[in-house]
Formats: sequence, structure tokens, C-alpha cells
Amino acid sequence: MLKLSPLAEEVLAATVAMTALSALIAVLDWLLTGLSPWPALILAELAGFGPGVALLSLTSPKRRS
Repeated sequence: MLKLSPLAEEVLAATVAMTALSALIAVLDWLLTGLSPWPALILAELAGFGPGVALLSLTSPKRRS
């Protein structure tokens, strides 16, 4: 199996977390308002995706491998 470095594991986990959070927010907004979240909400989420991944991956507890 492919062994990833600890930083790559953290970036992958942060990417999955940000994707799930963005999808959840968009779906909840759509269900609660009845309006499509495109373009304002989706574009705002895309703008915050990179900084969100960086913050999550750099501030997560460090694991020793």
C-alpha cells in the first residue's frame, strides 16, 4: 500500500473535510431557502476552500509515524 507522508495525510483529510462541509452547507441552504445556492454561495465556498484546507492541515494535531 502507498505510504503517504504525515503532511500529505493531513492535507488529504482537510480536503475531504472541506469538501463535505461545503456540500453540507450548500444542500442545507438549498433546502431551507428553496433557492439554488449558485453562484453566490458556491463561489464563496470555492474562494474559502484553499485557506480552509491550509488552516485545517497545519493546525491539526501532529501524529508521529
